[in-house]
Amino acid sequence: MSVFGKDEVAMRKYASSMPLPEFSDTPFSETKPMDQCKVAIVTTAALHRMGTPGFEIGDTDFHYETLPRDVRDLMLGHHSVNFDRGGFAADLNVVYPIDRLEEMAAGGVIGDVADNHYAFAGNQSTTVSEIRLDSGPHCAKQMLAEEVDIVVITGTCPLCPRTVCTLAHVFERAGLATVVITRARDVAERMRVPRALHTIFPPGLPLGKPRDKKFQIAVLKAAFELLGEREGPAIREYPVHIYAEDGEPVACALPPQMDPTLHPAVDEAQALRPAYDRALARSKRSSIGMQISVEEVPDALDKFAKIASGEPWDSVGFPTERALEVMYGTVHDIRTYYEELACELADTPIGPWATEEWFYDQTKAGQTILEARRAMRNAKVDNSLWFGLATAGRE
Repeated sequence: MSVFGKDEVAMRKYASSMPLPEFSDTPFSETKPMDQCKVAIVTTAALHRMGTPGFEIGDTDFHYETLPRDVRDLMLGHHSVNFDRGGFAADLNVVYPIDRLEEMAAGGVIGDVADNHYAFAGNQSTTVSEIRLDSGPHCAKQMLAEEVDIVVITGTCPLCPRTVCTLAHVFERAGLATVVITRARDVAERMRVPRALHTIFPPGLPLGKPRDKKFQIAVLKAAFELLGEREGPAIREYPVHIYAEDGEPVACALPPQMDPTLHPAVDEAQALRPAYDRALARSKRSSIGMQISVEEVPDALDKFAKIASGEPWDSVGFPTERALEVMYGTVHDIRTYYEELACELADTPIGPWATEEWFYDQTKAGQTILEARRAMRNAKVDNSLWFGLATAGRE
């Protein structure tokens, strides 16, 4: 079975069958010349500032977070495991291109960057009605009050295309010109989105390449070219494609076992802490904290090691209440710990899915979580508790 987020055929099939809200028309707001326009970003990557509560698991959290222009201490709060998280760990601009907009404003390409930007969670209900009727219009009013002219909308997970296209309709109807950057052309066409740049990039990488300013600027310029259209839907494919198999594997040396009294995954996590600390010092941000702190990573791995060895999941220290949220969030934090430090240790560029593959295929931690997942599946534990412990399709 292929890994879902890396399988282009499976992704297109999923998008083509996704239930979508219906829009009978395409609202279309014209705008001023680009060099006179104020631009804002709206993302469905569930970004939020470190130390704030963020977003709830499931499809009922329709609130949005406000991201001030000068803030970079942002966490990736999206719960889905089915997109490449390593790109954001390496470079937040691959999801939230705030620095690229600043450079374009400095170069006179756009007029100004908005003082505030906004984040929703992409995993919404089938109708996306709460965003259509409540938080979306409210967000539009905020941007209009700040005299925003253009909104760039990005997403990450397989469900995000439905949400970003819905937001485009809401914002255009309010009088804001929008450009959606999406990998799901079928969804954009079925939803009659006003303007969309169709990018064939892996999920989680709407701007294509982390740490590649030139490439990211080129994607944004292609998106902005759609603002010259006079009616919609206006959908254009970006000519450069990026696939899951592109790029080099992450080359990160792993430490030898230092303490034979500890489970190898626990020992490994402890030995890698200095690399994580260097990564945090460099980027000044971390997405750890959905459920556990960085200090709790080794103890959490010890729990999964016990499950892998045959102990029942509800006897190792995980709560039986909110079990789904706690276990998913804990794995998110463990994987994030490894992916962020991998970006510090890597001797090669961070390619598509490279940190995910390194984590599950090469580290003791990733292997232990996969073993625990198999043990839960074999013990007939409800699949809602174990399925999301790894990317769909992983065994």
